[in-house]
Parts: sequence; structure tokens; C-alpha cells
Amino acid sequence: MIAQILLVEDNDDLRRMLRAYLESKNHRVLEALDGAQAFAIAEAELPHLIIMDIVMPGLYGSSATKQIREYWKTSNIPIILMSGSVDQSVLGDLLSRPNVRYLKKPIDLQVLDDTIKELLPTGGYTV
Repeated sequence: MIAQILLVEDNDDLRRMLRAYLESKNHRVLEALDGAQAFAIAEAELPHLIIMDIVMPGLYGSSATKQIREYWKTSNIPIILMSGSVDQSVLGDLLSRPNVRYLKKPIDLQVLDDTIKELLPTGGYTV
């Protein structure tokens, strides 16, 4: 089965570009515009992976990641955090989790693809 990925990004252009890239890799993409939507969709849909911007209006991606990690139903979903303006040291213990990664914007698509393959079974696809 193709991976279902929740893409959380408030920048329309970047979200569209990442969605097109992920769909070109045959993934199913869900979208959210902020951390609150991300948590609600993660709880309802249980995606295989979440790719989330850190700095967004409303609930930041780092806070949403903490909520997702603390909720039993979503606690094991791998998360790729991304930002162009936040130093990864600001994320504290989030990056000590085995299934949380950080990518700096602008996103290198090959690095994104490699990270997806690292976090998901069978090279980015699910069984």
C-alpha cells in the first residue's frame, strides 16, 4: 500500500510543490495549514508519516508534535519537522525521539526522500 502522508505547511506555494512531489512518488497526501488541524487530522486519519513546518500561525509545529507524541493513538507516527528560521536546538528533546527528524528549508527533495525511506518500512511504502 502507498504511504499516506500528512503535509502541514501554511505557505501555499511550498505546500503545493511538496504535495506534487510526494504524489509523483505515488504517496497519498493529506493537508493541514496549522498545528491544530494537523493534530485533528492525525487523530482521525492515522497517517503513516507527518511532514510539518515548525513556524505557522496558531499552534506551532513543535507544539503539535508534542501533542501528537503524547496522545496514545498518534504517538508512534513518524514526523519530519522543517523550518528555515528555527535552529534545531530550539526543539529540545523532540529530536531525541527515534522517529522525529528535522530538515532545514529550503528542502532538498533528495534528502526528504531519503528521510521518508528511513522512517517508513520498505523504502517509503507501507504493507
